[in-house]
Amino acid sequence: MKNNLDRIAPFLPWLGLLLLLAGVVVYIITRQFDLATNLLLAGGAVALLLFAVLRPDRVRLLFSGRQARYGTTTLLSVLFFTAIVVLLYWITYRNNDWRWDATETDEFTPLPETVELLEGLQEPIHVIGFYTLAARGQQDTAQARLESLAAVTPMLTYEFQDPNANPIEAQKYELAGDATLVFTQGEGEAEVFSKAIAVSDRDIHSALLQVINPVEKKVYFITGHGERSTEDFGQTGLSNLVEDVGGLGFTVEPLTLAGGVPEDADAVVLIDQQTPMQPEEVAAIANYLQQGGSAFLARDVTILDQALARIEGDGLNNMLLDEWGIRLLPDVIIETNPQLALSGQQVPLIFIAVDYGTSPITSQELQTFGSLFVIARSVTTQESGAVTHTELVRTSEESWGETNPLASPLQPSPEDATGPMALGVSAENSASGSRLVVFGDADFLSNEAYFRGGNSLLFTNSLNWLVGDETTLSLTPRETVNRQVTIPQAQLGVLQIVSCLLGPALMALVGIVVWVSRRRSR
Repeated sequence: MKNNLDRIAPFLPWLGLLLLLAGVVVYIITRQFDLATNLLLAGGAVALLLFAVLRPDRVRLLFSGRQARYGTTTLLSVLFFTAIVVLLYWITYRNNDWRWDATETDEFTPLPETVELLEGLQEPIHVIGFYTLAARGQQDTAQARLESLAAVTPMLTYEFQDPNANPIEAQKYELAGDATLVFTQGEGEAEVFSKAIAVSDRDIHSALLQVINPVEKKVYFITGHGERSTEDFGQTGLSNLVEDVGGLGFTVEPLTLAGGVPEDADAVVLIDQQTPMQPEEVAAIANYLQQGGSAFLARDVTILDQALARIEGDGLNNMLLDEWGIRLLPDVIIETNPQLALSGQQVPLIFIAVDYGTSPITSQELQTFGSLFVIARSVTTQESGAVTHTELVRTSEESWGETNPLASPLQPSPEDATGPMALGVSAENSASGSRLVVFGDADFLSNEAYFRGGNSLLFTNSLNWLVGDETTLSLTPRETVNRQVTIPQAQLGVLQIVSCLLGPALMALVGIVVWVSRRRSR
């Protein structure tokens, strides 16, 4: 037995120090002396004590002589430095409201409007972040945002859950996807909640506003003419759109126009109509708008044989022109600007628009992202009574509206509109108070493209403007810093050569110099 102890005695100091260090780390993480922490610390102390019993001569030698003096000085220095670090950690932990945002644009500081909401809270708000292991990176970003909110007021708390591990809780809050923040207030039947799919300033502020002051905003999606389905989860469906606006406090319901537009409609939406409307249906929409209603229309364009637009001459199109001064042109936008058109296309029909008009809909945040459009048509306006128009999105000067897309080669003709052309416009009737937003593309709202660029922001901003929710649109814009560097091709070639050859060349030069110096020294 004694021989076995003699063999392990040299390892006991290292084992003891390792156990003590592990105990300290566990305490820092858990911040409590639980069973695991106590066992680690006790085990480390026992290992050191056993070494002192088995090797008393080594202990006496350790604490005597020159080596001991230097070792003691070093140990005291280490302990003093550790004590300072632990003290600073304890001070910052006890004062977790001490924050300093070191980012240039105060990225982790809530907007003034959001701070005002938080400081005025009368009831606590609890945020549940539903993130799977696959969305761990997004969870880290969300946690940084939530920490900045919790630093404003102790009335806001948060936690994270894995929806796969707790599906009942996820179902309770009607989650349709991963990476979602749920803001809750109240308990039991009195509980209200709102969701934020993204962690942008707008989404967080909207979720807070909705849970603090829940106001129902009802939007009806017109059906019965081959429109895109709000329940379609495929690439061309609108399920992503519905989930997004649902998190912003909108209630979405389908609508057939046989009985007219319901009185509780805050806005109606018509996306990608396939067949013409009946005259009574057009009249129902016209009457709704004349009484101060709001509508969002998105009409796609499809090339079928010689037909350019499948619903040209439809009664609704005539109503738009006659009563609102808005016309959807029978063309297809060709975008030849190489910085905007997506590469790899024989005919540039998919492109990004970055030119926006001045409107509450076109926020600064939207201008940062740009909007992606797929096979779009242009929209024009003309004066019409008390209606005021605003061009929301425009193409570049290098674009044109092709009215004969089957021609070869494709080039602008005298009857084609030339850029910049409007892709979407808003209109407001000052006499009736009604509002209208019209886009010459529906693909940018599909599941495949909805969350690309600023497409989702463009639609939700349009809806908020249509229902008169100016609070969400009037957030203080966050300053953006353009860090893009444009390097000419010639300079880029020089940089590539230098980065690839300079290092090896310097190492070869040093080797030659060393070799020559050694040869001479001989």
